[in-house]
Amino acid sequence: MSEEVWYETRLYFDPEQQGEDIGFLHPEDLYLQHQWVWRCFEQSDLTQADFMFRVDMTLPVPTVFIRSKRQLKKSIQGWKALKSKDIKQYAGECLVQFSLRANPTVDITLKGDKTRRHDVLMHAKKQAQKTNVDVSKAVDAAAKTWLEKKLKQGGLELLSQCIEFNNYKQHKIVKKNNSKAIHLSTLDYFGVAKVVDVQKLEQVLLSGIGRSKAFGCGLLLIKPLS
Repeated sequence: MSEEVWYETRLYFDPEQQGEDIGFLHPEDLYLQHQWVWRCFEQSDLTQADFMFRVDMTLPVPTVFIRSKRQLKKSIQGWKALKSKDIKQYAGECLVQFSLRANPTVDITLKGDKTRRHDVLMHAKKQAQKTNVDVSKAVDAAAKTWLEKKLKQGGLELLSQCIEFNNYKQHKIVKKNNSKAIHLSTLDYFGVAKVVDVQKLEQVLLSGIGRSKAFGCGLLLIKPLS
Protein backbone atom coordinates (compact mmCIF):
# COMPACT_ATOMS: atom_id res chain seq x y z
CA MET A 1 0.00 0.00 0.00
CA SER A 2 1.10 3.55 -0.67
CA GLU A 3 3.00 5.16 2.18
CA GLU A 4 0.67 8.14 1.94
CA VAL A 5 -2.01 8.30 4.61
CA TRP A 6 -5.56 8.34 3.27
CA TYR A 7 -8.76 8.64 5.26
CA GLU A 8 -12.06 6.89 4.74
CA THR A 9 -15.09 8.82 5.98
CA ARG A 10 -18.81 8.23 5.88
CA LEU A 11 -21.03 11.15 6.80
CA TYR A 12 -24.54 10.22 7.87
CA PHE A 13 -27.24 12.88 7.96
CA ASP A 14 -28.61 13.20 11.50
CA PRO A 15 -32.09 14.76 11.50
CA GLU A 16 -32.03 14.94 15.32
CA GLN A 17 -29.20 17.45 15.28
CA GLN A 18 -30.14 21.06 14.98
CA GLY A 19 -28.40 23.08 12.33
CA GLU A 20 -27.57 22.09 8.81
CA ASP A 21 -30.40 20.92 6.61
CA ILE A 22 -30.17 18.14 4.04
CA GLY A 23 -30.83 20.78 1.38
CA PHE A 24 -27.24 21.95 1.77
CA LEU A 25 -26.21 18.84 -0.15
CA HIS A 26 -28.05 20.03 -3.28
CA PRO A 27 -28.97 16.50 -4.49
CA GLU A 28 -29.41 17.54 -8.13
CA ASP A 29 -26.54 20.03 -8.40
CA LEU A 30 -23.14 18.33 -8.67
CA TYR A 31 -21.18 21.57 -8.53
CA LEU A 32 -22.82 22.66 -5.27
CA GLN A 33 -22.27 19.15 -3.88
CA HIS A 34 -18.57 19.58 -4.65
CA GLN A 35 -18.49 22.93 -2.85
CA TRP A 36 -20.30 21.46 0.15
CA VAL A 37 -17.80 18.60 0.50
CA TRP A 38 -14.87 21.03 0.07
CA ARG A 39 -16.13 23.02 3.06
CA CYS A 40 -16.01 19.87 5.21
CA PHE A 41 -12.20 20.10 5.29
CA GLU A 42 -10.08 22.27 7.54
CA GLN A 43 -7.18 23.06 5.21
CA SER A 44 -7.33 26.11 3.00
CA ASP A 45 -4.66 24.67 0.66
CA LEU A 46 -6.82 21.69 -0.26
CA THR A 47 -6.73 20.68 -3.93
CA GLN A 48 -9.09 18.52 -5.98
CA ALA A 49 -6.45 15.78 -6.08
CA ASP A 50 -6.74 15.48 -2.30
CA PHE A 51 -10.15 13.83 -2.20
CA MET A 52 -12.93 11.93 -3.97
CA PHE A 53 -16.53 11.67 -2.84
CA ARG A 54 -19.95 10.27 -3.60
CA VAL A 55 -23.34 11.43 -2.38
CA ASP A 56 -25.93 8.67 -1.98
CA MET A 57 -29.50 9.78 -1.34
CA THR A 58 -30.97 6.30 -1.95
CA LEU A 59 -29.81 4.77 1.34
CA PRO A 60 -32.11 4.78 4.39
CA VAL A 61 -30.07 7.73 5.68
CA PRO A 62 -28.51 10.22 3.22
CA THR A 63 -24.79 9.39 3.16
CA VAL A 64 -21.63 11.04 1.82
CA PHE A 65 -18.63 8.77 1.16
CA ILE A 66 -15.26 10.54 1.16
CA ARG A 67 -11.75 9.22 0.53
CA SER A 68 -9.12 11.89 1.20
CA LYS A 69 -5.52 12.77 1.95
CA ARG A 70 -6.75 15.28 4.52
CA GLN A 71 -8.84 14.87 7.61
CA LEU A 72 -12.27 16.44 7.74
CA LYS A 73 -13.33 18.94 10.37
CA LYS A 74 -13.80 17.39 13.79
CA SER A 75 -17.52 18.06 13.60
CA ILE A 76 -19.86 18.90 10.75
CA GLN A 77 -23.13 20.41 11.83
CA GLY A 78 -26.07 18.11 11.27
CA TRP A 79 -23.97 15.04 10.41
CA LYS A 80 -22.46 12.03 12.15
CA ALA A 81 -19.07 10.85 10.92
CA LEU A 82 -17.61 7.35 10.80
CA LYS A 83 -13.88 7.68 10.14
CA SER A 84 -11.00 5.30 9.60
CA LYS A 85 -7.32 5.76 8.77
CA ASP A 86 -5.78 4.11 5.73
CA ILE A 87 -7.47 1.85 3.23
CA LYS A 88 -7.98 -1.83 3.94
CA GLN A 89 -5.45 -4.08 2.23
CA TYR A 90 -6.63 -7.00 0.12
CA ALA A 91 -5.01 -10.30 -0.73
CA GLY A 92 -4.78 -11.54 -4.29
CA GLU A 93 -7.48 -13.82 -5.72
CA CYS A 94 -10.11 -12.81 -3.16
CA LEU A 95 -13.64 -11.78 -4.18
CA VAL A 96 -14.96 -8.31 -3.43
CA GLN A 97 -18.25 -6.52 -3.75
CA PHE A 98 -17.92 -3.15 -5.40
CA SER A 99 -19.97 -0.06 -6.11
CA LEU A 100 -19.09 2.86 -8.33
CA ARG A 101 -20.74 6.03 -9.57
CA ALA A 102 -19.05 6.73 -12.88
CA ASN A 103 -19.04 9.14 -15.79
CA PRO A 104 -18.51 6.64 -18.63
CA THR A 105 -16.95 8.37 -21.64
CA VAL A 106 -15.16 7.34 -24.80
CA ASP A 107 -12.89 9.41 -27.06
CA ILE A 108 -13.80 9.13 -30.75
CA THR A 109 -11.66 10.44 -33.61
CA LEU A 110 -13.39 10.71 -36.97
CA LYS A 111 -11.38 10.89 -40.18
CA GLY A 112 -10.18 14.45 -40.72
CA ASP A 113 -11.67 15.63 -37.44
CA LYS A 114 -10.38 16.20 -33.93
CA THR A 115 -10.93 13.77 -31.10
CA ARG A 116 -14.23 14.31 -29.31
CA ARG A 117 -15.43 12.91 -26.01
CA HIS A 118 -18.75 11.09 -25.99
CA ASP A 119 -21.10 9.63 -23.42
CA VAL A 120 -20.59 5.86 -23.73
CA LEU A 121 -24.28 5.03 -23.45
CA MET A 122 -25.49 7.75 -25.83
CA HIS A 123 -22.79 6.85 -28.35
CA ALA A 124 -23.83 3.18 -28.22
CA LYS A 125 -27.48 4.18 -28.64
CA LYS A 126 -26.78 6.30 -31.73
CA GLN A 127 -24.61 3.61 -33.30
CA ALA A 128 -27.29 0.99 -32.67
CA GLN A 129 -29.97 3.18 -34.26
CA LYS A 130 -27.77 3.70 -37.33
CA THR A 131 -27.21 -0.03 -37.78
CA ASN A 132 -30.76 -1.04 -36.82
CA VAL A 133 -29.77 -3.31 -33.92
CA ASP A 134 -31.38 -3.67 -30.50
CA VAL A 135 -30.70 -0.38 -28.72
CA SER A 136 -31.21 -1.71 -25.20
CA LYS A 137 -28.76 -4.58 -25.69
CA ALA A 138 -26.20 -2.31 -27.33
CA VAL A 139 -26.36 0.23 -24.50
CA ASP A 140 -26.10 -2.47 -21.82
CA ALA A 141 -23.14 -4.07 -23.59
CA ALA A 142 -21.35 -0.72 -23.90
CA ALA A 143 -21.87 0.09 -20.22
CA LYS A 144 -20.56 -3.32 -19.19
CA THR A 145 -17.57 -3.25 -21.58
CA TRP A 146 -16.51 0.18 -20.31
CA LEU A 147 -16.59 -1.00 -16.69
CA GLU A 148 -14.85 -4.29 -17.44
CA LYS A 149 -11.95 -2.42 -19.08
CA LYS A 150 -11.63 0.07 -16.22
CA LEU A 151 -11.72 -2.64 -13.54
CA LYS A 152 -9.10 -4.66 -15.38
CA GLN A 153 -6.82 -1.62 -15.39
CA GLY A 154 -7.44 -1.46 -11.64
CA GLY A 155 -6.45 -5.06 -10.91
CA LEU A 156 -9.98 -6.48 -10.79
CA GLU A 157 -11.60 -9.17 -12.93
CA LEU A 158 -15.32 -8.54 -13.30
CA LEU A 159 -17.62 -11.50 -12.75
CA SER A 160 -19.90 -10.81 -15.69
CA GLN A 161 -22.86 -12.64 -14.21
CA CYS A 162 -22.69 -10.46 -11.08
CA ILE A 163 -23.17 -6.90 -12.30
CA GLU A 164 -25.95 -4.34 -12.12
CA PHE A 165 -26.08 -0.76 -13.33
CA ASN A 166 -28.83 1.79 -12.97
CA ASN A 167 -29.68 5.37 -12.03
CA TYR A 168 -28.43 6.82 -15.33
CA LYS A 169 -28.67 10.62 -15.24
CA GLN A 170 -27.63 13.50 -17.44
CA HIS A 171 -26.43 16.65 -15.72
CA LYS A 172 -25.90 20.26 -16.72
CA ILE A 173 -23.41 22.06 -14.49
CA VAL A 174 -23.03 25.82 -14.47
CA LYS A 175 -20.25 27.30 -12.37
CA LYS A 176 -20.29 30.84 -11.10
CA ASN A 177 -18.86 33.40 -13.53
CA ASN A 178 -18.61 30.74 -16.21
CA SER A 179 -21.17 31.01 -18.99
CA LYS A 180 -20.21 27.71 -20.60
CA ALA A 181 -22.15 24.82 -19.08
CA ILE A 182 -20.61 21.41 -18.45
CA HIS A 183 -22.66 18.42 -19.60
CA LEU A 184 -21.99 14.97 -18.18
CA SER A 185 -23.78 11.75 -17.36
CA THR A 186 -23.55 9.46 -14.36
CA LEU A 187 -24.26 5.76 -13.95
CA ASP A 188 -24.22 3.64 -10.80
CA TYR A 189 -22.54 0.22 -10.97
CA PHE A 190 -22.76 -2.65 -8.46
CA GLY A 191 -21.23 -6.10 -8.67
CA VAL A 192 -18.65 -8.68 -7.71
CA ALA A 193 -15.06 -8.91 -8.93
CA LYS A 194 -11.93 -10.92 -8.23
CA VAL A 195 -8.73 -9.25 -7.10
CA VAL A 196 -6.00 -10.26 -9.56
CA ASP A 197 -3.43 -7.51 -9.02
CA VAL A 198 -3.22 -5.98 -5.56
CA GLN A 199 -0.86 -3.15 -6.55
CA LYS A 200 -3.12 -1.99 -9.38
CA LEU A 201 -6.12 -2.20 -7.06
CA GLU A 202 -4.41 -0.04 -4.45
CA GLN A 203 -3.59 2.51 -7.12
CA VAL A 204 -7.13 2.74 -8.46
CA LEU A 205 -8.57 3.05 -4.95
CA LEU A 206 -6.48 6.20 -4.54
CA SER A 207 -6.79 7.62 -8.05
CA GLY A 208 -10.39 6.67 -8.87
CA ILE A 209 -12.02 5.49 -12.08
CA GLY A 210 -12.94 7.59 -15.08
CA ARG A 211 -13.62 11.31 -15.31
CA SER A 212 -15.56 13.97 -13.39
CA LYS A 213 -14.16 13.18 -9.95
CA ALA A 214 -14.84 16.78 -8.93
CA PHE A 215 -18.53 16.05 -9.39
CA GLY A 216 -18.85 12.93 -7.26
CA CYS A 217 -17.74 10.29 -9.77
CA GLY A 218 -14.91 7.77 -9.74
CA LEU A 219 -14.82 6.70 -6.10
CA LEU A 220 -14.57 2.90 -6.07
CA LEU A 221 -15.97 1.34 -2.91
CA ILE A 222 -15.19 -2.33 -2.23
CA LYS A 223 -15.52 -4.83 0.59
CA PRO A 224 -14.62 -8.52 0.91
CA LEU A 225 -17.36 -10.86 -0.18
CA SER A 226 -18.48 -12.75 2.90
